[in-house]
Amino acid sequence: MTLKSLAVALFSAEDAQRLMTFAADMASRSGAHLTGVMPVEAQVPFAGTEGGLVSYGAAYVPEWQQEEAEAAAKTFEAAAAGRDFPYDLRQQPLGSQSAEDFLLDNVAAADLVIAAQCPPEGARYSQRQLQEQLIRRSGRPVLIVPEGWTPAPVGAHILIGWSNTREAVRAAHDTRALAQPGATLSILHIGDGSDGLACREDMAAAFDRHGHPVTLINRERTAQDTGTMLLKVAVECGADMLAAGAFGHSWAYDFVIGAATRELLAHAKLPVLFSR
Repeated sequence: MTLKSLAVALFSAEDAQRLMTFAADMASRSGAHLTGVMPVEAQVPFAGTEGGLVSYGAAYVPEWQQEEAEAAAKTFEAAAAGRDFPYDLRQQPLGSQSAEDFLLDNVAAADLVIAAQCPPEGARYSQRQLQEQLIRRSGRPVLIVPEGWTPAPVGAHILIGWSNTREAVRAAHDTRALAQPGATLSILHIGDGSDGLACREDMAAAFDRHGHPVTLINRERTAQDTGTMLLKVAVECGADMLAAGAFGHSWAYDFVIGAATRELLAHAKLPVLFSR
């Protein structure tokens, strides 16, 4: 697959500062159309009554939120203007559908969505929710760019986390769009069993037909969780990007037990491609 439609999710002015150089450079290299998507959740005042909560005012956007949106829009325009790719910016109008629906509607046609890692401190709850729903519900591969990472091309050496799941298979296939010509790939399986290993060999052969040499890596399961081990092996093999299936368990399991996806979202130091 060739990247011809990119979307960049801008949840804050800080996101725009962190993402736009990388997103604009990727659009330029790919000759892709770049769409900036800015969801803005309107505030609706409510009053309590004996029967519950009722709205007593029209939806509005606080002044600080308007300033954030304006700053993000300026950063997007400054990074995209004068470059050799087409672009458009979509900012959620006041009083439209929810921020989540606006976000999902406007990334649906993208080959790839780029978003920022939420900072460990200071991120609003709504930002974390939008990021998670983007990965869970958009049906699109999402590349999360980590905090503090210096923008650079990715896809020369990619580590793919492998398990015998639909999400892992999608991640492996989505990786091809980001792999540079002649890129080397490593496919990591964590666990003691052989479930899915034959399928992994088929996947390696398929990558080889596309001109990508593949190294198969096996690690026994230890006390470390899967996300931590994926990040450790990514450093060991010199990967510039990690690809993994996202939220492979039910919502209830993820909520109670935790998930490798959340470990990667919180602690990755390199870009991570999530597929679901």
